[in-house]
Amino acid sequence: MVDLAPQATVPAQAAARPSTRRYYVLALLTIIYAFNFLDRTIFNVLIEPIKKEFTLSDTTMGLLAGFGFVLFYSLLGIPIARMADRLNRRNIVACAFAFWSAMTYFCGMASSVSTLALARIGVGIGESAGTPASQSIIADLFDKNERPRALGVYAIGTYLGVFLGYFIGGYVNQHYGWRTAFFAAGLPGLALAAVLWLTISEPKRGAMAETFKPEPIGPTLRFLSLQPSFVIVLIGFCLTTYTNYATAVWIPPFLARIHHLSSAEIGSYAGTFKGLAGMAGTLVGGLVVAQISRHDDRWKLWAPAIMSGLAGPVFALCMLTQSFTLMVAMLALTSFLVGFHLGPIFAIAQTVAKPSMRALASAIVLLTATCFGQGVGPLAVGMINDALKGAYGADAVRYSLLSAAVTTTLGALLFVWAARSIRSDIKRASQ
Repeated sequence: MVDLAPQATVPAQAAARPSTRRYYVLALLTIIYAFNFLDRTIFNVLIEPIKKEFTLSDTTMGLLAGFGFVLFYSLLGIPIARMADRLNRRNIVACAFAFWSAMTYFCGMASSVSTLALARIGVGIGESAGTPASQSIIADLFDKNERPRALGVYAIGTYLGVFLGYFIGGYVNQHYGWRTAFFAAGLPGLALAAVLWLTISEPKRGAMAETFKPEPIGPTLRFLSLQPSFVIVLIGFCLTTYTNYATAVWIPPFLARIHHLSSAEIGSYAGTFKGLAGMAGTLVGGLVVAQISRHDDRWKLWAPAIMSGLAGPVFALCMLTQSFTLMVAMLALTSFLVGFHLGPIFAIAQTVAKPSMRALASAIVLLTATCFGQGVGPLAVGMINDALKGAYGADAVRYSLLSAAVTTTLGALLFVWAARSIRSDIKRASQ
């Protein structure tokens, strides 16, 4: 078993930095995070066959893709994150991963829209526990300046999961049906959960801080609410997450309805140009921000603001162009620009919170943003689709997705605002 806790006789930072073992943990948690998004994304690729089999509307599909997933994800995420600030985080991640993988498998066994909704709720329950605990582990293995890079690597899991979800879902659905696609997504996760359980151990909590003092939940929430950068970033991240989830859910139907691609073609194009470009943006974002923010912490937010601001007009062009080639190029560029901010924003939640608050801070940002982004985004676009269908037919999805161009631009403006207080908030968190 990998022993992650530094020896008591060695200063924490000196022990952790030269260790290569922490990169194994980072890689494994990144792969698990990828499965988190694989299990979400594969549903998006299967919207059209599921809709056809159960005779559902776009609004209902938006509910299943959105609130059907995030309802219990949001309700349980904060209590579980609070447990992660006190209990063994490795165990929490392993058990949660096994549970959501099993629920993904059960999605393929659904006999009605009700049983499918229950399985989706189960996936959300499991996934609510995984990410905050994982980010807290990473924060105890990498210091303040390394964290944007480390969490940028971790955030690659978002788009690696999107990439795999589109490819696996598209290919397996076309050749074996949508139920088999869920089976193929769920089974590997059960094995990987066992690997996590057997090969890593819990790191020393607060290893990258000079002091560690457990805090009750009341003072924790009070402290975070008085960190202006935390609150403003939370609101901005909700808006950019709307963009991420609205496009993740409705790009496959957009490609099918507007550009008439088959299921396998959708998996290939969406996986390559959305998934891989998003991975590249996430990796570059973490690396660049870690470097340029060493001498001025405001770049931790300025850089994500610039890239998110550019994403708005680029995505609008992606939706409005009649050229398939230009659409694909703009889709890839949008994914790169939006992916850029994920690692740095994750790092903000860890950096402006005290060590004893990190899992809860991460959960608040992640769960609130996911509730808004994945809950409201797919549902809002689905409702607009149904409302515009009579006037615009298949083109309704093109115009409803323009809302995502607006939200990412607004999120960028809020990141600029939050940068004004980031330095004082980091100082306060280290006291």
